[in-house]
Amino acid sequence: MKLLDRFTKSNQDDQAQVFDFIPSTESAQGRKERRAQAAEIRRTRTESGTVLPINRLPFTTFPKGGAKVPANLRGPSTVTPQVHGSSTLTYAAAYPFVSEGGLGAEGVYMGQDTAGGGAFCADPWAWYEKGFVSGTSIVLIGGVGTGKSTCAKTLVCRLVIAGRKAAVCTDKKGEWVRVARWLGGEVISVGPGRSSRINPLDEGSRPLLNSEDKPLSDFEWAAIVSSRRLALLGTLVSILLGGRMLEPAEHVALTRAVSHAAEYNKVPTIPHVISALKNPSEEVRAEIQDQGANLGHALTRCVTGDIAGMFDGESTVSFNPDAPIMVIDTSGLTGASSEAVSITSACTSAWVEAVVTNKESGQRVVVYEEGWDTLSDPAALERMVVQWKLAREYGITNLLILHKLADLDMAGDSGSKPRALAESLLTDAEIRIVYRQAPGALPTTKKNLGLTTAEAEKVSKLKKGQGLWKVGPRSFIVDNKMTAAERPVFDTDARMESK
Repeated sequence: MKLLDRFTKSNQDDQAQVFDFIPSTESAQGRKERRAQAAEIRRTRTESGTVLPINRLPFTTFPKGGAKVPANLRGPSTVTPQVHGSSTLTYAAAYPFVSEGGLGAEGVYMGQDTAGGGAFCADPWAWYEKGFVSGTSIVLIGGVGTGKSTCAKTLVCRLVIAGRKAAVCTDKKGEWVRVARWLGGEVISVGPGRSSRINPLDEGSRPLLNSEDKPLSDFEWAAIVSSRRLALLGTLVSILLGGRMLEPAEHVALTRAVSHAAEYNKVPTIPHVISALKNPSEEVRAEIQDQGANLGHALTRCVTGDIAGMFDGESTVSFNPDAPIMVIDTSGLTGASSEAVSITSACTSAWVEAVVTNKESGQRVVVYEEGWDTLSDPAALERMVVQWKLAREYGITNLLILHKLADLDMAGDSGSKPRALAESLLTDAEIRIVYRQAPGALPTTKKNLGLTTAEAEKVSKLKKGQGLWKVGPRSFIVDNKMTAAERPVFDTDARMESK
């Protein structure tokens, strides 16, 4: 029989002769003959150009049970393992980050779920509808250079492109300005020497229906507006008095002044309230004595000094509720006092909230960048807590961005009312995104967010651009992905390198 014919047979002995496999029973002479035959076959095949069918190619075979060689674990070819049965709840705890089935494809693509390798999509409103969370507010935490800011921009921009709207209450670094222009939104710049002026006592947008879905009456609307104005002015006074809450007599004085300013001015402003505080009627003066004058002197800080011209008159700009995104650029306050920054943050946030807190405004993300400013004042914190509790009713997703949970210490000592208010923000935010934390911040993060030991360990080892997403009780490690078009808009590092 010719060697080529012999080569193409599927006989086991013939196939073994093609390879340099040495059976344990082969003699030295047999090995020499086999190798000579193999060399002849290769030469003949090369000269003739013969190509064997794929199913006739030779392959190494072994005896049943495996080759009889040392350390080969020779044994039966099949193993029947013992069957263990349990619930999916048990397996989810036994195999964290492995057994998670995902949240579905609703929403916008955020990146890759590193546990399963699939796409991770986010939509706070869809998650609420599915019952994954009981509210839509989000807390985003991460150190400098971890990709936290890029994550916020990715989420907000893609939700806007998907049909939602967004508002950034205070853009202290001007990073959202580029984003707004890229999305076709609008920017309002306020600061020393800038022409734009905001009246934080503006009424805002009047909703058509009240909380009971009945037509909103004039009396109800007047009460809502008055309540907002008092809350803001109380916050401003608290900031100016070092965090002290209003005394009962001071609260009465402020209430009388706000009512007087609204009654005698078509569009009341902070200077109108100051005037009413310093020059009350005889009847009011007898009731509040000199409490009004003290508050008036404190509020004068809001219209003088490094924030003069920003909030001391009627608005020269308007909030466009139909714009895809509105950004209040306060980067002009860089280098200003912390007091001025806090006053500005309170005024711009109140002005934006007065427009968006109604059911007709549509689903919107409201961004509180560097939220530690709010946490530093009890009155501002209390106003924000109230705002967050109303978010679900108005279809709003609040996005609070912090560097670390140690920022909560700015609210007060453990057990204090301000600290309890700050911690309630975390409780109300069932969507928590945690980027890499410094080792010293991990214990606080783990405690306040209820992270497991495995989750805390993951957070400490996250790469740049990766974050732990806690959606209700479920956890995901997500590698955020940017498109080529988004990178120069979102990524600060990329913009710096391009220069």
